[in-house]
Amino acid sequence: MAPVRVAAVNDYEIVVAGLAHLLEEFPDRVEVVETLVIGEPVENPVDVALYDTYGRAGLAASALRTLVAMDNVAAVAVFSLDLTPDFIAEGRLAGAQGFISKALSAEQIVDALERVAAGEQVIAMPTPPEPEPVVDIAWPGQSQGLTERESEVIVLVAEGLSNREIGAALYLGYETVKSYLRDVYAKIGVRNRVEAANWVRSSPEFNRASRDAPEDA
Repeated sequence: MAPVRVAAVNDYEIVVAGLAHLLEEFPDRVEVVETLVIGEPVENPVDVALYDTYGRAGLAASALRTLVAMDNVAAVAVFSLDLTPDFIAEGRLAGAQGFISKALSAEQIVDALERVAAGEQVIAMPTPPEPEPVVDIAWPGQSQGLTERESEVIVLVAEGLSNREIGAALYLGYETVKSYLRDVYAKIGVRNRVEAANWVRSSPEFNRASRDAPEDA
């Protein structure tokens, strides 16, 4: 059986590179033929576009619909920490065929990609769910000791979202967001939202790719 042809997709180049590196550990089963940021065209035909939601407020359905509509993309799978029922329902409406949790092992992720490529509607989640991913995928702020969830929270702070808006975007409770922010402030040595936002903007790891992504729905 030929390897599944995959495009790894996200706004942040460090995330895309880490995802591609993970999949390249299984060359007999998965071939990463595209690594791109959201908004770029998929130049080569792929069986699955794996859309990492890192740095996005919720699903970002407009970006997902853009991927689904591309002629060179046979199917789209969403790769996220946030596989709640509402998130999955929204993704299905936007045309996603698979939903893959970041809490899975690398081999389980590849298994799910193979099922999506075979035409299945896939929801791949651990049992019981784990709070943080168990595979080693890069994200901005990782070198400063931030977890991926903490990194997502601080990105949305830098974009000007309130704690309640961040909670809604990431399917977290208000107090949980506050707890994450306390931990992040301590790790990066800032005192408030303004200093945190400035820290994000000055960190090379948090630079988005140059191409603008579609506006969120």
